[in-house]
Amino acid sequence: MKALRWTLYGFLAVLLIVIIFFQINKDFNQLAQGQAYPMTTSPERRPVSLTSSPLEIEGSGVQVTPLYHGLDTGKLYLGISYGKLDLSQKKDDKWKKEDGAVQFLVKVVDTNGTNFSGKTTGTVKGTFSTFQYVQVEDFDVHEKTKALTLSFYPLMDRKGKDVPSEQPSFQVNVPIQ
Repeated sequence: MKALRWTLYGFLAVLLIVIIFFQINKDFNQLAQGQAYPMTTSPERRPVSLTSSPLEIEGSGVQVTPLYHGLDTGKLYLGISYGKLDLSQKKDDKWKKEDGAVQFLVKVVDTNGTNFSGKTTGTVKGTFSTFQYVQVEDFDVHEKTKALTLSFYPLMDRKGKDVPSEQPSFQVNVPIQ
C-alpha cells in the first residue's frame, strides 16, 4: 500500500513539474513556432504573411519565424529564436547585450537590390532558449520580389555608440510566397 502511495506521489510531482514548465514557456513556444505574431504590440490590422513557416538558419542553431508585413505601419516583423548556448559559443565580450541577449542590426535585401535595415526590439526568454523580436522600419515589398536576404550583424558598444560588426554573424535567404 505504501509503495502505491509513493508511486502516486511521484507521478503527481512529475505531472506538476511538466505543467509548470509548460506554463513558464508558453509565450516563448507560441512565438518560436509561429503561432503568435512576432510583434511587441498588438496590431490594429492583421499583418500580411510573407512566408508560411519558420525557417532554420543552417549551422547557426537560429530559427527565423514567418515574416509579416504591416501594411498600415510599413514595417517588416519577424523573430529569431535560439538555444541559450548557441550564441554563447560565438560569444564576443564586445557584443552589446540586453537582458543577456545579443543585440543585432538586421539588414534586409530584396531581389531588386533594395536595402532595408532593422534591429532587435525585445526579448522573451524560455527555460533553455531565447526569442528576439526584429522590426524593420520603412519596409516595402514589391510584386516582383521573390526572396529576401536577411543578414544579422551583432552590435558592439564603442564609446557609447552602437556599431555593427563588419561581418554578419549569420544570414539566410528567405523565399517569399
